Amino acid sequence: MKLQFTNGYRPHFDQISRILQFLSSQTQKKKIPRSEIVAALGIPDKQIENLTSMMVGFGLALPRITILTDFGRAVVQHDPYFEKIETLWAVHYMVSSNPEWVVWHRIITLAIPAGGDLSVEGISKQYFPDLAAQFSERTILEKLPKEIGAVLGAYTRTELARLNILESPSPKSYASANPVPVTPLVLLFCLLYYRDHTFPGSTALEVKDICSSENGPGRVLNLPEYVVRSSLNQLHDLGLIRLEQFANLDQVRLSDDLTQANALARIYGSE
Repeated sequence: MKLQFTNGYRPHFDQISRILQFLSSQTQKKKIPRSEIVAALGIPDKQIENLTSMMVGFGLALPRITILTDFGRAVVQHDPYFEKIETLWAVHYMVSSNPEWVVWHRIITLAIPAGGDLSVEGISKQYFPDLAAQFSERTILEKLPKEIGAVLGAYTRTELARLNILESPSPKSYASANPVPVTPLVLLFCLLYYRDHTFPGSTALEVKDICSSENGPGRVLNLPEYVVRSSLNQLHDLGLIRLEQFANLDQVRLSDDLTQANALARIYGSE
């Protein structure tokens, strides 16, 4: 569990784009030191530290060695400036479905689905009282509010605001909004990511888990069950998955050769 995922900084996708493109030029290296990124881009060391940490959470780079993931390479090739809504949904799902990033995860999977008005203070009191047993009082008082504020700011003041997950009626007040539609292909990518990280090696997923489990695509993407089922039906009709709904079965069957890379290729039009 990591309380300080953002260190109180909102993700600056313009800078993340610069880092991504630099990392993509270092294909022969097995590890890229932060000092090399600082020297190449002229971005302060502390900012590079924060941004590369967020890039790991966003699924763009690998921890400690700071080389690109398959997703990071796909983004550099097809959407280096984060202009496609599909890229932003994928980033959102990967960071929000990981309980290790405890503040981001709970805001997306608990606070926002509960509805009502949201504030830094209210979220802190309602969704994080258990952290007092794991972190010092000073950390909770000083760093938790900054982390909550950074996550809320990410969805109202950065490219992630385009997802329309949150709105901010006033500077310190937030509320859930009506998110932009999630395409079936994005749902497919999230299904595969969910399968690979929650049920590795499995070829079938229960629809109820997809819709409502803590890290399931339905819950993290804020999709009603009927929307999830509609998208699954579309993927079934395209031959990308097989819905099995007979007897006591209500599940999605995934073929062994269907991978996240396949889904990304379809999202970006290269397959």
